[in-house]
Amino acid sequence: MLLYILTFSLAFCSIVYELLLAQTLSAFLGNTVLRFSVTIGLYLLSMGIGPLLMRGNTTKNPVTTLQKVELGLALGGAGSVASLFLLDWAGMPSIGLSIFAHSLILGIGFLTGLEIPLLIEIRNRKKKDSEAGVLGIDYLGAFAGTLIFAFLFYPKIGLVPTSFIIATVNSVAGIFLIRYSSLVARERKKLFTGLVLTQVVLACLFIYGIFMSESVNDFLIQLYLT
Repeated sequence: MLLYILTFSLAFCSIVYELLLAQTLSAFLGNTVLRFSVTIGLYLLSMGIGPLLMRGNTTKNPVTTLQKVELGLALGGAGSVASLFLLDWAGMPSIGLSIFAHSLILGIGFLTGLEIPLLIEIRNRKKKDSEAGVLGIDYLGAFAGTLIFAFLFYPKIGLVPTSFIIATVNSVAGIFLIRYSSLVARERKKLFTGLVLTQVVLACLFIYGIFMSESVNDFLIQLYLT
């Protein structure tokens, strides 16, 4: 059950990160339909590339590798909105801003594409089962993310608070991977412990960011208007 909750949460986080980037890009570059269409298209493309480039070593230590993936997603997602505001304030041309944002989109999609094979590998090591369960829960998580972003996060909470909330969920999911520490090879125990502790620190920072998000949001808006 825990693995399915993690699968749902991780898919939820990834799609919200992409929608955050699409909405922020549309604010800077206009043409909302184009931004969302390209974002989702690149997201799906990079999700497909992720598993294609996986090698044996990647799934040899699935729990540790998944923990690294979640660290990357949490850091990239938390800073996605703020980084675009800061680059715009620094005077980066529209083409440079677009390249940076779409690189983030591809990176998040690539890491998301790695999650499913790793989750399936963890599931199979615990209990041989059909891959359909993990895939089905993943799609449900992504669907929930699109709805909640459209009806709650964007209109009622805002982009900056949402980025911190979702990054917190990502980090907490990473922390819960400690339940699968029995699958971590002995020589990687120290590395895995360090990764979990890093997630704990990040989760605390992101929670602090949630409480400070109004101030951060006001600061970024002032940068945008200057």
